[in-house]
Parts: sequence; structure tokens; C-alpha cells
Amino acid sequence: MIISAPLLFIDGAFTGPGALAFENGVITRVFAEIPAHVDISLSHGFLSAGLIDIHNNGAFGVDFASASPAQWNDVIAKLAARGVTSVLPTIITAPLATLHESARRVAAAMAMHGGILGVHIEGPFLAAAKRGAHRADWLLPPDAAALLDCQALRLVTLAPELPGALAAIAQFVAAGVAVSLGHTDASAAQMRAAAEAGATLVTHVFNAQSPLGHREPGAPGVALTDERLWPCLIADGLHVDPAILNLAFAACPRAVAVTDSILIAGLEAGAQGEFGGALAHLGAEGLGRRADGTIAGAGITLDEGIRRLIAAGIAPETALAAATARPAAALGLTDRGAIKPGQRADIVWWDETFTVQRVWQAGAATPSKHQPRGTETVRTGLAGLESRPTLEIVRIFLAQERSAQTALGFAAARLAQLASAVAKKLQTGGRLFYAGAGTSGRLALLDAVECGPTFGVPEGLIVPLLAGGDMAFLRAVEGAEDDGKAAIDALTAENFSAADALIGIAASGATPFTLAAIEHASTLGGLTGAIVNNAATPIAAAAQIAVEINSGPEIIAGSTRLSAGTTQKIALNILSSTVMIKLGKTHGPYMIDVRATNEKLRRRAARITAAIAGVSEETAAAALAACGYEVKAAIARLRRLP
Repeated sequence: MIISAPLLFIDGAFTGPGALAFENGVITRVFAEIPAHVDISLSHGFLSAGLIDIHNNGAFGVDFASASPAQWNDVIAKLAARGVTSVLPTIITAPLATLHESARRVAAAMAMHGGILGVHIEGPFLAAAKRGAHRADWLLPPDAAALLDCQALRLVTLAPELPGALAAIAQFVAAGVAVSLGHTDASAAQMRAAAEAGATLVTHVFNAQSPLGHREPGAPGVALTDERLWPCLIADGLHVDPAILNLAFAACPRAVAVTDSILIAGLEAGAQGEFGGALAHLGAEGLGRRADGTIAGAGITLDEGIRRLIAAGIAPETALAAATARPAAALGLTDRGAIKPGQRADIVWWDETFTVQRVWQAGAATPSKHQPRGTETVRTGLAGLESRPTLEIVRIFLAQERSAQTALGFAAARLAQLASAVAKKLQTGGRLFYAGAGTSGRLALLDAVECGPTFGVPEGLIVPLLAGGDMAFLRAVEGAEDDGKAAIDALTAENFSAADALIGIAASGATPFTLAAIEHASTLGGLTGAIVNNAATPIAAAAQIAVEINSGPEIIAGSTRLSAGTTQKIALNILSSTVMIKLGKTHGPYMIDVRATNEKLRRRAARITAAIAGVSEETAAAALAACGYEVKAAIARLRRLP
């Protein structure tokens, strides 16, 4: 099987286009270019290795501590559909006999599912003061012998300051069981001593542990700075504030993203279930709490965690690495976590909004339960938005705008291709036409108008065609976007020809006015391009060069003046500015064809002329006045002077 995609996430970076091949559940080859034959050609988005969640207590109504074989089948399939192809089931503090029985159940499930990595027992060797949702009456002093005969045991979380903890760490490590430090009030010195004894991970940094201080680093300070430790952070933006997540991932190249999800994760808000001996309720924000308000665990899956990390300002490359290669390295997994030959074929196809489209687990296709997140999609998680605090609403909008601009980044190659093609048309005497309706048309008209004074573009070089005519810029013209004939008539009136280029802009990718303009321009032999905000649309298919910006669902469903409009404006700014640079309208960062039509622009022209010619602004202003305020002419004049 060979799958090609516009981008692949390899070695911590996006590269592409490219392809990968797998056979018998293993990746056999990675192609730097798309080969002549592919079995599946993906039109948008990117491929990454499958997600690895190394702290997960359950999801979709299933508690890993008590899951039946049928429940394991169900939850592993549903996690895989969210891109989580490997999971380390976590069992929290319970009586020893119960822990052994839970481990036996996990071991039995491992024989059926290659995505199960073993058992993570979180407790019972925890600090009482930092026990969180763990029952105090089930806590015990560290004793490795009490757990070492648990089947499939891979990781144990314990508090290193407890008496006997360092000896227990050494015993676990000697037996091949990794140790994570958590639910602890340890000092920095005690944390470092535990790392010296062999501990290699830190459980949910900042949560249920000693605080970070400027003189006493505590558990978080050591977790983020000691190169012997892999710090795990819950990625829901609720257990740890997004600002602190941003700091932690920026500070530590070993930071791992986990969910610490519990059985209510992935269910609808209001769901409840027993976890760790008490009931937990799922709130609308994706957090599980006890009746007294104590946090019991997360209510999200790891794909949502990645989206929340990115919304917090963390680079997509960092967020993906934190959920793939880093957890693999933290657990010593050599067969997964990366796209390279010899790795298990756990592969995720993402769209530009970091929503899972399809998954291959050990080479077997697992259709995603997600639907494409188009601009008309309603974000059900925003129910009751009107009742939230104003600052929270503003932050929700800002997070969505960051996500949308990340999606625009994935369209950079196509945007560059379109800009180069348009520049060639204009260099040979052609014109640039824009066609759009509503917000898209208004943004196109605005870009065309602004190019005049900024770059000295002559009237008629950039021609905006707005559905409903120029008056539609000021007020909506009902039905104009459906009038394809009007677009054809407008092109005819402007004598559009094969020498020209036309770019259609439409968030939906299906606006009849815009589609008709592209199709007619194509029949006349002109260059056609498109800027759209959904994948696989009629307008993108009709254009020769389509820039598909999958900016995702709007905060207010269908209101494409929001994120779609923002990304369209940015794309148009970049496209027209790049074209003007290619046409020689700039010198480095300076606009040398600016029209100095008012006092502000004359002062700007003087500064530009002075900087390029290496003279004073007074001398530059005099030269400009003598040259009719043409910057290029003034620079040439000054350079000829002795």
C-alpha cells in the first residue's frame, strides 16, 4: 500500500509532498517525492505517526481497571478512530488484589490488541497530601515486591520522598519497569535523588505535586530541567493553564503530552461514571470532577489535546512530537512513534485543522468517526456561549484565529505557486481579476484598491468583480452570489482574455457567481486560481491552482466573515504583495512605487529615498519634489549626483 499526501510529519518537521509505503503492518519506504503509482492520493492535510497516550485511565464509558474483552475491543477501536493508535492503560490506587486483577485483564487484552503497551499503575505509593482523587485508605508505603509480579507491568508512579521509595525505584528499574514520579511533595533534591536511582518520567507535571518556586524548584522545576526525566503534562488546558503549558513546552524539548483521561472521556457533557471508588461527572469544558469539585481526570482524547496545545500557542510540530516520538522515547518504544521504514504502520491522516480524517493501525484502515470540520459545522462544545464571561469569549475567538492561521500555513506552497503564476501573467502585459461574493468579494475589492497607492499600480491592472456590483461593498445584494451569468457578463465587459489571470475567492468553495467566473475564464484560456476554506470543493476543482485553507468551523456557525475571512485577507495580502515584489515594486523592505499623494506619504517617500540613496531626509525631499514625488526617479537622480 502506498499513500501520498501534500505533507508528511517526519523527524519533528513537516515536509512534502511525499508518500509512504507499508506492507504486513510495517512501513517499508518513505518517498521524498510522490511516486508514479500510489494506491491512495490524499488531496489535503498531512500524515503523521499514530498518537501514543502513556497516561490514560479509560474513555468512551470504559474504565481500564475493569474492562471486559468486549469493552476493550470497543474502546481500542474508538481511540484509534481519534488517532490514538497506542495506549498505556493506567490503573489508579486500589487494594493490591484489585490492582493485580486489573493488570491480568490488561495483559489478556494485550494479546488481542497490539496498540496496548502494558500496564501503568499510578499508586498506591503516593504522598497522602498530594493524593488528589486517590483514596487515602488505599495508600501504602513503597514496596516494589507488592507490584512486581503484576502481569504486563511497564510503569509505576510513586512519590520519591516516601520512606523506602529510592530502594523501590531501583528494584523496579532492575526488573525492567519504568518509574514515574508523581503525587508528590518532594523537594528538588529528592526529585534528583529519584532520577539518580533510575526514575525516568514525571506524572502530570504541576498537578498533585510540590510547587515551582524561584528558590526551591520543587517537582516541576526538576521535571522540566533534568535531562534524565521525561515530564508528562495533561494537554487539556484545564489541569494546567494554557500559558503555563506554553512555557513548559517551550522550556523542555522532552515534554510529553498525555490526557490522564478517565472513562467519561469522549462522551457528551453530563456523562458520569465511577472511577477510583467514587463518581465522576463530565463538564462541558471536558473535565471530570468528583461531587466535591475535586478533579478526577480529563474528559478529552489526545487528538483534542493536540488541538488545545496548538490553540494555546504551542507550535504544531511541538504538539505532534509530544504525542508521538517523545512518548515513544520515554517508554523506550523502538517500533512506533515515527514515520520511517521498520516502524509499525500506525498512520494518521489529519486535515489542516488537526482533525483526524482517517487512521491506519498496524496497516489496517480505521475510518474516523469525525466528519470534516467545514465552515458550516456547528461547534457543539460552545453551547451556552452567550452566558460565558466576556474575557472567555474573546479568548475563544483568539484561539480559533490562531488555529485558522495555522491552517493557512499548510497552504503556503500552493499560495506561492499561484503568486508566481500571476506574476508571470502581469510581467507579460496581463491583468489580475478577482471574483467573489459577500465578505470574500469585499476583501478582494479592498485588496485591489489598496494595491494602487501602495505599489503605484495603474488603474485597471487589478480588476475586482464583486457579486452585485461595487455597491455590494456597502450593503448586501440579495441573490447576487447565485447569479453566474452576471460573472460571465462582467468578464465579457472587461474583455478578459488568455493573457489575464482570475482568482475566485469563496469560503464555501461553491458560490455560483465565483464558480461561473472561474469556469468562463478557463474557457477563454486565462490562468485561474482559487482561495477557498473547505476541502474538495467545486471551485477548487475548477481552478488550475487552488489554495485550500481548511480554517475549520466558525465560532458562530457559518459566519465566514470570521476565521475564513481573516485567512482570506491574509492570503490576499500575501499574494498581491508577493506579486508586486516579483514585478519590482519594492527594494528590500521598501515600497519604491508608492504614490506620495498626501503629506504622510510624502514623508514616507522621503524616508525611503533617504535610506536607499544614503542621504538626509531633507536632501531626499528636495529630490522627490524635483521628480514629481516618484521615489525611483528621485533615487536615480541622487545616485547620479557627485
